[in-house]
Amino acid sequence: MKNTQIKISDIRSNRIAPFEIDDKKLIKLFSYFLHIAPTINSSTAMSIDLSKLEGNWNKFIEQVSPKPHLFRSSSYPLENCLKDYDLHSDAIVNRKSKGFICKRKDNKGKEKDCQCFLRHLRNSIAHSNVFMLHRGNRKYLLFEDFNRNNARTSIILCSQTDLQRLKQEIMKQEK
Repeated sequence: MKNTQIKISDIRSNRIAPFEIDDKKLIKLFSYFLHIAPTINSSTAMSIDLSKLEGNWNKFIEQVSPKPHLFRSSSYPLENCLKDYDLHSDAIVNRKSKGFICKRKDNKGKEKDCQCFLRHLRNSIAHSNVFMLHRGNRKYLLFEDFNRNNARTSIILCSQTDLQRLKQEIMKQEK
Protein backbone atom coordinates (compact mmCIF):
# COMPACT_ATOMS: atom_id res chain seq x y z
CA MET A 1 0.00 0.00 0.00
CA LYS A 2 1.31 3.43 -0.95
CA ASN A 3 2.17 5.72 1.96
CA THR A 4 0.56 9.08 1.21
CA GLN A 5 1.50 12.33 2.86
CA ILE A 6 -0.88 13.79 5.40
CA LYS A 7 -1.73 17.48 5.31
CA ILE A 8 -3.47 19.70 7.83
CA SER A 9 -6.42 19.81 5.42
CA ASP A 10 -6.69 15.99 5.61
CA ILE A 11 -7.03 16.16 9.39
CA ARG A 12 -9.46 19.09 9.18
CA SER A 13 -11.72 17.02 6.89
CA ASN A 14 -12.37 14.59 9.78
CA ARG A 15 -14.35 16.49 12.40
CA ILE A 16 -15.29 14.38 15.41
CA ALA A 17 -17.84 14.74 18.18
CA PRO A 18 -15.39 14.56 21.11
CA PHE A 19 -17.54 12.35 23.35
CA GLU A 20 -19.05 10.16 20.64
CA ILE A 21 -15.88 8.31 19.62
CA ASP A 22 -14.93 4.74 20.45
CA ASP A 23 -11.79 5.56 22.43
CA LYS A 24 -12.18 5.70 26.21
CA LYS A 25 -8.68 7.09 26.84
CA LEU A 26 -9.19 9.96 24.43
CA ILE A 27 -12.67 10.68 25.81
CA LYS A 28 -11.16 10.92 29.31
CA LEU A 29 -8.54 13.36 28.04
CA PHE A 30 -11.21 15.50 26.38
CA SER A 31 -13.21 15.43 29.61
CA TYR A 32 -10.17 16.49 31.63
CA PHE A 33 -9.46 19.50 29.41
CA LEU A 34 -13.14 20.45 29.24
CA HIS A 35 -14.12 19.97 32.89
CA ILE A 36 -11.12 19.53 35.21
CA ALA A 37 -8.03 21.36 33.93
CA PRO A 38 -7.08 24.38 36.06
CA THR A 39 -7.98 27.95 35.08
CA ILE A 40 -10.87 26.95 32.81
CA ASN A 41 -14.35 28.23 33.48
CA SER A 42 -15.83 25.10 35.09
CA SER A 43 -17.15 24.41 38.56
CA THR A 44 -15.11 21.18 38.60
CA ALA A 45 -11.82 22.77 37.50
CA MET A 46 -8.93 21.80 39.74
CA SER A 47 -7.29 24.47 41.82
CA ILE A 48 -3.54 24.87 41.48
CA ASP A 49 -1.24 27.73 42.40
CA LEU A 50 -0.66 29.77 39.24
CA SER A 51 3.12 29.84 39.68
CA LYS A 52 3.15 26.03 40.07
CA LEU A 53 0.96 25.68 36.98
CA GLU A 54 3.31 27.94 35.02
CA GLY A 55 6.29 25.85 36.10
CA ASN A 56 4.55 22.64 35.05
CA TRP A 57 3.55 24.23 31.73
CA ASN A 58 7.14 25.35 31.09
CA LYS A 59 8.40 21.80 31.71
CA PHE A 60 5.90 20.53 29.14
CA ILE A 61 6.92 23.19 26.60
CA GLU A 62 10.61 22.32 27.06
CA GLN A 63 9.77 18.83 25.74
CA VAL A 64 8.44 20.38 22.52
CA SER A 65 11.42 20.92 20.26
CA PRO A 66 11.89 23.07 18.32
CA LYS A 67 9.39 25.48 19.83
CA PRO A 68 6.56 25.44 17.29
CA HIS A 69 4.25 27.72 19.22
CA LEU A 70 3.23 31.32 19.35
CA PHE A 71 1.03 33.50 21.53
CA ARG A 72 -0.29 36.67 19.91
CA SER A 73 -2.27 39.64 21.09
CA SER A 74 -5.99 39.57 20.39
CA SER A 75 -5.61 42.22 17.68
CA TYR A 76 -3.01 40.34 15.59
CA PRO A 77 -4.44 38.30 12.67
CA LEU A 78 -3.70 34.66 13.42
CA GLU A 79 -3.91 33.77 9.73
CA ASN A 80 -0.69 35.76 9.13
CA CYS A 81 1.30 33.21 11.17
CA LEU A 82 0.06 29.87 9.82
CA LYS A 83 2.79 29.37 7.19
CA ASP A 84 5.61 30.24 9.61
CA TYR A 85 4.43 27.56 12.03
CA ASP A 86 3.47 24.90 9.44
CA LEU A 87 -0.19 25.06 10.44
CA HIS A 88 -1.65 26.12 7.09
CA SER A 89 -3.97 23.78 5.17
CA ASP A 90 -1.27 22.44 2.83
CA ALA A 91 1.36 21.87 5.54
CA ILE A 92 2.69 18.31 5.54
CA VAL A 93 2.22 16.52 8.86
CA ASN A 94 4.46 13.73 10.13
CA ARG A 95 4.92 11.81 13.36
CA LYS A 96 6.84 14.65 14.99
CA SER A 97 4.52 17.45 13.89
CA LYS A 98 2.99 19.55 16.60
CA GLY A 99 2.44 23.20 17.18
CA PHE A 100 -0.04 25.87 18.06
CA ILE A 101 -0.90 29.51 17.68
CA CYS A 102 -3.16 31.07 20.30
CA LYS A 103 -4.52 34.58 20.62
CA ARG A 104 -4.55 36.00 24.12
CA LYS A 105 -7.53 37.63 25.75
CA ASP A 106 -7.40 41.37 25.54
CA ASN A 107 -6.70 41.79 29.25
CA LYS A 108 -3.49 43.86 29.31
CA GLY A 109 -1.14 40.86 29.43
CA LYS A 110 -2.64 39.23 32.50
CA GLU A 111 -3.41 35.93 30.76
CA LYS A 112 -0.46 33.55 31.09
CA ASP A 113 0.58 31.17 28.29
CA CYS A 114 -0.82 28.11 30.05
CA GLN A 115 -4.13 29.85 30.76
CA CYS A 116 -4.44 30.94 27.13
CA PHE A 117 -3.68 27.46 25.78
CA LEU A 118 -6.05 25.69 28.19
CA ARG A 119 -8.86 28.16 27.41
CA HIS A 120 -8.56 27.60 23.67
CA LEU A 121 -8.28 23.82 24.06
CA ARG A 122 -11.37 23.80 26.29
CA ASN A 123 -13.35 25.96 23.86
CA SER A 124 -12.38 23.76 20.91
CA ILE A 125 -13.69 20.68 22.69
CA ALA A 126 -16.81 22.43 24.00
CA HIS A 127 -17.75 23.70 20.53
CA SER A 128 -16.81 20.48 18.68
CA ASN A 129 -14.00 22.05 16.72
CA VAL A 130 -11.97 18.88 17.09
CA PHE A 131 -10.54 16.92 14.18
CA MET A 132 -8.77 13.57 14.20
CA LEU A 133 -6.99 11.40 11.69
CA HIS A 134 -5.87 7.95 12.82
CA ARG A 135 -2.92 6.58 10.88
CA GLY A 136 -1.04 3.55 12.09
CA ASN A 137 -0.66 3.83 15.83
CA ARG A 138 -0.82 7.64 15.83
CA LYS A 139 -3.82 9.89 16.28
CA TYR A 140 -3.31 13.31 14.75
CA LEU A 141 -5.49 15.85 16.56
CA LEU A 142 -6.35 19.35 15.45
CA PHE A 143 -8.23 21.81 17.66
CA GLU A 144 -9.55 25.16 16.48
CA ASP A 145 -11.20 27.96 18.41
CA PHE A 146 -13.17 30.86 16.95
CA ASN A 147 -14.51 34.14 18.27
CA ARG A 148 -18.07 35.43 17.99
CA ASN A 149 -17.30 36.80 14.52
CA ASN A 150 -16.17 33.32 13.38
CA ALA A 151 -12.54 34.44 13.14
CA ARG A 152 -10.08 31.74 14.16
CA THR A 153 -8.39 32.56 17.47
CA SER A 154 -6.41 29.36 17.92
CA ILE A 155 -5.13 26.31 16.10
CA ILE A 156 -3.49 23.43 17.96
CA LEU A 157 -1.91 20.37 16.31
CA CYS A 158 -0.86 17.54 18.59
CA SER A 159 -1.22 13.83 19.27
CA GLN A 160 -3.06 11.92 21.95
CA THR A 161 0.33 11.30 23.58
CA ASP A 162 1.03 15.05 23.69
CA LEU A 163 -2.31 15.67 25.46
CA GLN A 164 -1.58 12.90 27.95
CA ARG A 165 1.87 14.38 28.68
CA LEU A 166 0.37 17.82 29.20
CA LYS A 167 -2.23 16.45 31.60
CA GLN A 168 0.42 14.54 33.56
CA GLU A 169 2.69 17.58 33.76
CA ILE A 170 -0.14 19.87 34.90
CA MET A 171 -1.14 17.46 37.63
CA LYS A 172 2.37 17.05 39.06
CA GLN A 173 2.60 18.31 42.60
CA GLU A 174 5.73 19.45 44.40
CA LYS A 175 7.51 16.63 46.18
